[in-house]
Amino acid sequence: MAVGKAPSRRNLLLAAAPVGLLLGGPAGPARGALPAPTAPLPPSRLAAPGRVVAIGDLHGDAAAFARALRLAGVYEVGTGWVGGQTVLVQLGDVLDRGDQEMGCLRLLREVKRSAAACGGAVVSLLGNHEAMNAAGITYMASPRAAAEFEDRATAFLPGSALALELATWPVVCVVGDTAFCHAGLSVDDVVAGVEAINARASSWLRAEHGRSPPPDFLFPSRTNRGGPLWSRVLSDPPDTEPSKAACDDVRMALRRLGAARLVVGHTVQQRINCACGCSVFRIDVGLSAAMRNATPQVLEILPGGVVNALVEAQTA
Repeated sequence: MAVGKAPSRRNLLLAAAPVGLLLGGPAGPARGALPAPTAPLPPSRLAAPGRVVAIGDLHGDAAAFARALRLAGVYEVGTGWVGGQTVLVQLGDVLDRGDQEMGCLRLLREVKRSAAACGGAVVSLLGNHEAMNAAGITYMASPRAAAEFEDRATAFLPGSALALELATWPVVCVVGDTAFCHAGLSVDDVVAGVEAINARASSWLRAEHGRSPPPDFLFPSRTNRGGPLWSRVLSDPPDTEPSKAACDDVRMALRRLGAARLVVGHTVQQRINCACGCSVFRIDVGLSAAMRNATPQVLEILPGGVVNALVEAQTA
């Protein structure tokens, strides 16, 4: 891995060898859901014995996901987990827009299995598109992705095999001293604690109380498009500084969580960047071919709190 241009104090850009990858076979099973996985409760807090790396929204692009994994130095297709004790966090929105949703899910499962066998860990977060599909809102699935299901409208409904898989994904997770969620956090979001947030989302996805309405934080009202899966307060307009009020609020949320920083996706940025005095890192760069088809970028957090943005090197 070669060092790129001189780093700034806040954002070290490293160049890694580009990867050309063909995922053999279909992106997922022909017309049908993947087998039901075991369904432990979602993790709310994890230790970080070494590096922590984070990958933003995937939106149905398994090849881009594989490139990001290689860039992060954690997983090689055909080899397995190579990240040691690294903790990988994927920030949700695996579903919708792109054609390779099932390929993404299948690869994510394999990465989790391989990491667990080799001393690492993988956390995948719920995004708003996972919540939408669980609520039967499937209009953003591409025709090719939808064709992999006998009935896309019911494939992710609470209690289904795929919803049970999503029930193991947290809404918010604190890894070491870093908090992660799909879109954003306010102090009101964390008053009950991350364990309660994650338990409520998981209970709904498991259909523990039948086909009940989703928790309100998963689908805020149209007049209040906030919450950990939908908020754009910290990231829109892209690549700009949020308001002082928003920064003050997220800092209070982080203090409640005992975290030093928050990492979010959801709103596409030109590049990985930080805001609110680097209390917030925005890492969705639109890497899916169905979005910006952007060069993969990965956030890296080293022991001691050094934060780097890793950017895939471009061929001439």
